[in-house]
Amino acid sequence: MRQWKQLTSKAVHKDNWISLRADECLLPNGNTISPYYVLEESDWVHIVAFNENQEILVTTQYRYAGNQVCLEIPCGAIDDGESPLEAAKRELNEETGYEAMEWTLVFTPFANPARQTNKIYCFRATQLRKVGPQNLDDAEDIDFEFIQVSELKEKIFRDEFQQALHIASVFASIDYD
Repeated sequence: MRQWKQLTSKAVHKDNWISLRADECLLPNGNTISPYYVLEESDWVHIVAFNENQEILVTTQYRYAGNQVCLEIPCGAIDDGESPLEAAKRELNEETGYEAMEWTLVFTPFANPARQTNKIYCFRATQLRKVGPQNLDDAEDIDFEFIQVSELKEKIFRDEFQQALHIASVFASIDYD
């Protein structure tokens, strides 16, 4: 498979959250595409955390772009200079007040390699213990609870747990050995 060649690249927007660029690309067949927009975002972490009863820790929070209260798993961006595992530990603790004694990297898919540069580091966390209160960012208002795997699967198929990338992380982690 032949790759595209970037001829030019122009920053359209850049701030602390995202960077959008417009590229001119030469295709293997000789045609060009311009502009081809690429969204550069930080890599993310997803945490599928299981308690001693094999229940999954889920969060609920409002998501502005979708104008939706979403049932999710703990997640967040990897900060500059932070490893994916450090970010996963930080996000789990900030959003729920829990820490895990055992961490396993399950997989690292791209969010959407057609338009986005970032990857998702999905961790399976076990041996949980509550170590303190939530430590939320100013823009966060998060509730959390543990639910049975069977109940979470039902919520997925009833469109009550709707984020596709979270669903992928849940299923990968449930079946991971």
